[in-house]
Amino acid sequence: MINDTQADFVAIWLALFVILILGVVLKYALRNKTEAVRHIPLMVVAGSLLILEVVKQVYHIIYGDWNPWHIPLHFCSYFLVWYGVALFSRGGIRQTMYACSLNGGILVSILLLIAPRMILHSATTDILGSFNHFHTFVYHVGVMAYSVWLVMLNVYHPNRQHVIRSVIFHTIFFFCTIAGAHIFHENYTNVLYADINLMENLRLSAGQFTYTCVLLLVGVIGISIVANATYFVMNKLYQKNLNKQKLTLEN
Repeated sequence: MINDTQADFVAIWLALFVILILGVVLKYALRNKTEAVRHIPLMVVAGSLLILEVVKQVYHIIYGDWNPWHIPLHFCSYFLVWYGVALFSRGGIRQTMYACSLNGGILVSILLLIAPRMILHSATTDILGSFNHFHTFVYHVGVMAYSVWLVMLNVYHPNRQHVIRSVIFHTIFFFCTIAGAHIFHENYTNVLYADINLMENLRLSAGQFTYTCVLLLVGVIGISIVANATYFVMNKLYQKNLNKQKLTLEN
């Protein structure tokens, strides 16, 4: 019999398998299409998640249980900004948002795959049991799909400046989350207290200010490492694709 923890891993790894299969199908089907066409699957995911967020807000308002916790100030809420701007922009702005989406998406995807309950809580135990479970699961799987397809569809053009911009934009939103947590007294992204014992012990022993500074530093260092690693890998893949296209044209 599968327990709750096993159900988390089964659900998220199965979701990743489906994402990869669909990614291969999309890559094959769109391989000879223009880049504008290859953007479409990402636009569909972005539009769907933005609509789903609006539905979530309206749902809780209608049912009278809306509270500040539903304000999109969580780390995973940043994607609404990255996706929204990418959806309605072009050129360098869209590419910068792609970089932010990919860097943040890698962090979220890693956590989903190794510690799903930290993000999904109990959503996988009964995905269709409530709107909150459904939204939590579909939203985060959508984030993972966007990141994977962003790589597979070859629409992101890595630029060294994207590393700096991604770190800056994430840091700005980190500060927004910290401010929001104290203003609304909600524990967005563990700002007020930590779910991890080591961090919570630090907060209790060293104080809230020190804890907040360490949390911010961990976040900035984390996104910096991911941004640099992503740029290195994506630049290699991008150059490889360019060389392949050049050889194709020459032949």
